[in-house]
Amino acid sequence: MKNYLKIIAVMVLCYQLIGCISPDKDPSADMDDQILIEINPAIELISTIHYLAGTGQYDEMLLPDHLAKVENYFGHLRDHPAVVFSKESNILFDINGSAPMALAVYLGPPPLLQPRIDLSTPPDDFDPRWTSTLINDFLEKARAFAIESNFMDFFNHHQDFHGLAVNNLKKMLHKEYIYQWYHDFFGYYPDHFKLYIGLLNGSCNYGFPVTLQNGEKEFVSLLGARWPDKNGAPIYRKDWFLPVVIHEYCHSYINPLTISKPEEFMELGEALLNGHRNKMVEHGYNVWNVILNEYIVRACTIRFIAQNEGKRKARQRIQYDEKEGFPAIGGLVKLLDEYEENRSEYPGIESFLPQVKKYFESYLAD
Repeated sequence: MKNYLKIIAVMVLCYQLIGCISPDKDPSADMDDQILIEINPAIELISTIHYLAGTGQYDEMLLPDHLAKVENYFGHLRDHPAVVFSKESNILFDINGSAPMALAVYLGPPPLLQPRIDLSTPPDDFDPRWTSTLINDFLEKARAFAIESNFMDFFNHHQDFHGLAVNNLKKMLHKEYIYQWYHDFFGYYPDHFKLYIGLLNGSCNYGFPVTLQNGEKEFVSLLGARWPDKNGAPIYRKDWFLPVVIHEYCHSYINPLTISKPEEFMELGEALLNGHRNKMVEHGYNVWNVILNEYIVRACTIRFIAQNEGKRKARQRIQYDEKEGFPAIGGLVKLLDEYEENRSEYPGIESFLPQVKKYFESYLAD
């Protein structure tokens, strides 16, 4: 009997060591298991077009070796109709910042760029800068660009480089048990988490909710690329990028709640934008819903930092966000105490938004 118990004990220990049983954490919450990480060709195509258009984001040169290859392969196409159209759309319709990527995450691979849902009537939570006409006109030209440039040949030729970038990000996220936090804080899991690296996105990072034809929710975090390693692939430092990942997935929870209700939030967002315009335009936050979403998402991210890294780190983040042009962030973070302490009254963040609205109205009145 004693020998039998010893054998069982050794077996349990072996399972723990190889990760089949975790003595203190739930394996289902491991980022490695729950979040797909990849380079998306539709994102890279649209980023390339906007790089050539010089719309102010995709040419930061933070990954110089890769950008040199992009320039060498595509540089002669700056007069292509897709590039010219992107320049004009930037000026006329503010198709810049997050807008190109908001469309990209809804598309299949080039050259077809088949929309994953019917975009003839964009969903309520779709970026309002895009109209169905604008989408159709751009996609027609982007498909031609993909064919004429042999874009997928370039993309496929760099698969090894893509693998290096993905592995660098996986190393940073390995054994980061944050999956459960989203459920606990917001009240539900989406159907899918996806994490894309945008090799031309430089210092910019985005988060998008994608509602598929079957009604499933897909939450996308799109990280930029910088700090090349010896192979030229981007490095993802935990102290910088873990909060970024938290931040961008928070966007998938928050954005649909504001963008789909302009009658409730547009006036408030416009007032916030008018009060912060110079600093916000610097960051590309020039639409009413964008600044409102940024405020709420930054406050949620600071709540995560306070719970997982301590109050000192949270205070530092508040100070950082204040300098970035969000002077009301400290009060909003404190307001979320009420949300977290009264979850029977506020089962999800949507039910707490009226309190957030009152907070900002009071802030603006003062």
